[in-house]
Amino acid sequence: MGFLRHEGERLWKRLVVVLCVPVVALSLLVACGREDPLNEPAERFGMVEVDYERAIRLSAAEVTAGELVALDLKEPESDSPEWESRIADQDGQLTTVRLDATRGEVLGTSSGPDLTDSERQELVRLLEEARILPDEAAREAAETAEGDVVTAVELQERDGDPVWRVSVLGVADETAMVHVVDARSGEVLDRSPA
Repeated sequence: MGFLRHEGERLWKRLVVVLCVPVVALSLLVACGREDPLNEPAERFGMVEVDYERAIRLSAAEVTAGELVALDLKEPESDSPEWESRIADQDGQLTTVRLDATRGEVLGTSSGPDLTDSERQELVRLLEEARILPDEAAREAAETAEGDVVTAVELQERDGDPVWRVSVLGVADETAMVHVVDARSGEVLDRSPA
């Protein structure tokens, strides 16, 4: 009886080791993956094939004589990332354009948020005074580090002057920065963590 008990305990210990080793190994791999910032944009943004420059062109083409006033990358690390943009026509009326960030197909357009007459006039004024295009402002902001990804661009007013607010994600170190670019000169006025 003692022999059977001893043999049973030995088999039980072996079974525990056989089952635990793969679980521990898998746990270590998962933990290592969490610590790894995934330095390659292709890994973190693998489904995003349409960059901000192409998204700007495709969005603006949806509105006759339209100009981009805002662009935002939605769910960049998902299987179905989208660019959402706001395009203003000559009267300051906004249209929202959604693009598939993988294939560049237009997913839909809709009326943008309703603006008051004074808000539309202010938007038209900002667009008229802006000499720097949104893609130029985004390029200026993204030049700070190689591999950074522009995730948003928006025309705003700062002390009465037009500026582009550009959000950039540092893929290597996962830092999100906001760059304020003068829409007249292209000068980066401010950089701050998002």
